[in-house]
Amino acid sequence: MSFLNPLFLLGLAAIAAPLIVHLVRRTRARKVEFPSLMFVRQVPQKTIRKRTMQNLLLLLLRTLAFLLLVLAFTRPYFSSDKSDPARGERANVILLDTSFSMRYGKRFEQMKARAKTLIDESRGNEPTALLSFGGGYEVLSRFSKDTTKLRALADNVQPGWSGTDYTQALRGAAELFKEVKANNKRLIVLSDFQAAGVNQAEARFQLDPAIKFVPIDLSEPESSNVAVTDLAAQPLIYQQKYSDKLTARVTNFSDGANDSVRVVFNLNDRVVEKRELKIAARDVATVEFTDFNLNEGINRGTLQIEGDAFAADNTFYFTLQRTEQLKALTIETASRGRSESFYLRNALTTGENLPFDLAVKTAGATNPNELANYKVVLLNDAAVSNALAEALKKFVENGGGLVIAAGPHTEASAFNATLGAFAPAQLENVNNLRGEYVTLADIKTEHPVFEVFRQSGRLASSRVFSYHRAVPVTAATTLARFEDGAPALIERTLGTGKVLLFTSTFDASWNDLPLSPLYLPLVRQMTRYLGEREERAWHTVGEAFAAPAAANREPPAVDSPNGERLTERNLTATGDLIVNGREPGYYRLRYPDTTSFTAVNLDRRESDLTKLDLTEFTARLTGGETKDAATAAAESKLSKEELESQQRVWWMLLIAALLLFVAEAFIARRIKMAKLIG
Repeated sequence: MSFLNPLFLLGLAAIAAPLIVHLVRRTRARKVEFPSLMFVRQVPQKTIRKRTMQNLLLLLLRTLAFLLLVLAFTRPYFSSDKSDPARGERANVILLDTSFSMRYGKRFEQMKARAKTLIDESRGNEPTALLSFGGGYEVLSRFSKDTTKLRALADNVQPGWSGTDYTQALRGAAELFKEVKANNKRLIVLSDFQAAGVNQAEARFQLDPAIKFVPIDLSEPESSNVAVTDLAAQPLIYQQKYSDKLTARVTNFSDGANDSVRVVFNLNDRVVEKRELKIAARDVATVEFTDFNLNEGINRGTLQIEGDAFAADNTFYFTLQRTEQLKALTIETASRGRSESFYLRNALTTGENLPFDLAVKTAGATNPNELANYKVVLLNDAAVSNALAEALKKFVENGGGLVIAAGPHTEASAFNATLGAFAPAQLENVNNLRGEYVTLADIKTEHPVFEVFRQSGRLASSRVFSYHRAVPVTAATTLARFEDGAPALIERTLGTGKVLLFTSTFDASWNDLPLSPLYLPLVRQMTRYLGEREERAWHTVGEAFAAPAAANREPPAVDSPNGERLTERNLTATGDLIVNGREPGYYRLRYPDTTSFTAVNLDRRESDLTKLDLTEFTARLTGGETKDAATAAAESKLSKEELESQQRVWWMLLIAALLLFVAEAFIARRIKMAKLIG
């Protein structure tokens, strides 16, 4: 029970009035002196006891009447929903935000305290469900009235490392409400309400009108944060010195400028370099590191922000692997003078950090049995024997990469007869444009071969004067066409390997591509795509990555960043272990003879602590008028005045007090008449 006017409880002192009156007005017998007691009438003792009981009854009635009178003025009401039969039973779903932004300040501790308070307020009379959410959601408890159990679950919730997805969590809560029948449904969300947690693609989702949305904002009025939000790095290195640029983006998510951001670059637990940055409010700065040495094998690197208020996202993890060059082979036609692979050789052997050790041989000098020693083979406009063609087919099926260039030495019928079983297309006649030219068009820039040209679009400037017409096979994909619609670059997958067919030449006889600055990156992208294993310097929490199998096809044992051995054994078709990165840091991959690492980082969108417009968010979600969070919370339950006005307990107390006064007057009059008659 609660009281609308609790100060009137001071009136309970009036209860002493009947007691005082009872003591002061107690009847005392007169002293009458008689010479002899024989004339005094004897009164039985039991009559005296009866009179005493009647006087105590009067005291009790008077005291209780005053008590009810005072309570009526306090205007009491019952806060439990069951005291209001018009509302019916209320069901609650409490959503607890466990995304990593809740680690900021004391948000998470405040959330747990508020959740337990909400559970206590239900008094075990309201079915309540408990959910936690981040990038996804988890049902901690379905509807229950066991407040002890619900409090324990809320107290045991731990902050996670994922980002935030409000829509997915709200959908889960809406589905959960279908399990309970209640006239009053209340959805309470305890969160810091980050703007990054709303997926605009799902912005049209709305709650059922029967569900009352109650947002409880746990964020601070002001919050600041600086974090490394991206890193561009070459994950595979083939020399001791890292000569590329390691470029990091550092973002200031604060509303004020930060003139002393310190970025510390660590490699294998040793400090390499420190940088000081000045970043304006809501701005981004870049910092570059280069010319540092790497150990053989895997190298663990971190970029760390010093002096930032939010320590949870101050470290960015990545790996750089120094490995041996892979072997590549170019097969060409024997010719006099300069090799027709002159441009190819220069493109693949000039510069630093080259992935391939290139060898150039003629078709006649190539031993089919030695193809297994290479990772990529480039068939540069050369006719091959049936034995070499069969060896190339097995090479691709076993995971090798093959690039075929069709030029003037490639005869269509011979090509189709020897290579047609695994080539991406059947060749037709040569299209000699005789002084005219075509350019590349319809390029799939999302493909790894062309991703480096996604921004420039300069490939269309290269001129092609002759090419082979080609008909792609059913299993092939055309990655680029000439502007007249003819296929230019075609890809086919065979076994675990891939084949690329370029319908023109890699020298300058049929096009001017080797004379342009685009030639070198294009050729290198082709060979990297076919030969290099896809490696990344880092992954994001919630993202799956593959831990490569050992030489014997056995997957490695994997330890999480906190040292826990992972027990999930989901494998790919090639025996690689699929690992779900659930926390930031280094995952240790244990092989029989070596150890490797994979870096996992936080979703840096969650580092932006900018708040949602709760007024707009609530209105969109409920489909109602725009109201702020405080108004929505207030409307989710009746006010004290509304509860008291509906229950009107004070009327019943007044009526009861009046009846007690009437009863007291009646009994007092009977006692007085009895005394007079007696």
